[in-house]
Amino acid sequence: MKKTLTRSKTYDGDLTKMDRRLTRQTTLASFGHPPEFDYKRDAKHLVKILKQCVTAHILDLDSILHFLSTYNCEQRMLIVQNLEYEYNYNLVDMVLERPESPIRSCVLAMLTEPIELYVRHFHDLLTLKLTGKIDGDITRLLIEILLGLSNMDIEKFQESYKNLFENSIDKDIEIVLGEKNLLSKLIIHLLKGKRYEESGNSPSIAKMIAKNFHDVTSDVTTIDDNTIIDIFTCDSFSQLSTIFDIYEDKYGEPIQEAIQRQFHNQIEIECFDDIIEFTRSPSGYYSKSLRQALEKYPIDYMTLIRFIIGHVDKDLDEIKLEYLKNYDEPLDVTIKTRLDNMEIKRTFILIITKEEDITANIGGPVRFDNSNNSSSIGSGLNRMTTKKTSTTTPPTTPPPSTTASNKSLFGRKISHETFDKFFNVFKTIRTHKAD
Repeated sequence: MKKTLTRSKTYDGDLTKMDRRLTRQTTLASFGHPPEFDYKRDAKHLVKILKQCVTAHILDLDSILHFLSTYNCEQRMLIVQNLEYEYNYNLVDMVLERPESPIRSCVLAMLTEPIELYVRHFHDLLTLKLTGKIDGDITRLLIEILLGLSNMDIEKFQESYKNLFENSIDKDIEIVLGEKNLLSKLIIHLLKGKRYEESGNSPSIAKMIAKNFHDVTSDVTTIDDNTIIDIFTCDSFSQLSTIFDIYEDKYGEPIQEAIQRQFHNQIEIECFDDIIEFTRSPSGYYSKSLRQALEKYPIDYMTLIRFIIGHVDKDLDEIKLEYLKNYDEPLDVTIKTRLDNMEIKRTFILIITKEEDITANIGGPVRFDNSNNSSSIGSGLNRMTTKKTSTTTPPTTPPPSTTASNKSLFGRKISHETFDKFFNVFKTIRTHKAD
């Protein structure tokens, strides 16, 4: 029987799903925010774009991305949720119906929270590998997605994967990479979220582990693979750093030499080397991954999207500084010179610089030329069935520009009053459905 991964669930419209999404929204910050953000007003602007798309029978991803790029993640989530519950547009499902392309992946990333973005990319990679659309090994990319997640993030990651794909992530990993595979075990252990996160370390234990690493030869193994996996996935990063420092100070060689003696498969060596590099400098590790994605041909948009959109509220500033130090060029300058998709380039630079809109003087109505909307990058996302859209007759004139302001809105927050209004939307809808 042919092995396949479970397809993603579509929106079912029941109260259970509504309650789950409502619960997710209640975690948004709601104090000290200026009042200029109005999610209802801005959702109406997006509805106008979507009605134009209904008329033209094509989803204009360029215009949607242009609209979304001037909001921070919290604001986008409010707009998208209001769009779904008040206007009956499930934008995520609508985007997933479009052919795979860089612009589609970028829009989808703007419509989801970072953890869900990581989950979808993780599943994409497994799917692409299983279907033979990726020739190379994917384990380093899978590990890269997981390394920066805390134990709490890992728990959310597991829950999100289960909700989206109705399957065990461990089972999917074993289907694609193999049940007895060492790297399958490594990734599954990372997904257990058992890393010690308290500060402090034990030099005495670090010395013992360093000695065991040093005593490994091509013929004699003093530390078994399962123990190494436990060390690399459960010890705190400060403890790992202590082990590496003691080893290098005492034995006068990089810890990577011990890894090469322990393992003979090149991919296995590279995966453990990646964890070592991340332990030394997370931002350095990420900046290197960004550079590699930019130098690939074709450009690895999946990785760029994951880092630039997925890390904006986390550690993108540190990654930018490390990138500048390592490559003597600001990240936004590299983006300007290497990307050819104007809307993706604009979005990335707006996120990176927090102020520069390279298309500020370029206006015009919604476009329906399908440009940049169907070129393949093999994102591997499962398409979902869209929720039925509004039957209201769409307008025949283009909507006014929704991005007239050149100033970035990434610093904006959601006011307490706006958040209260948001709950009233749910209250009204749920009362209506109950009747």
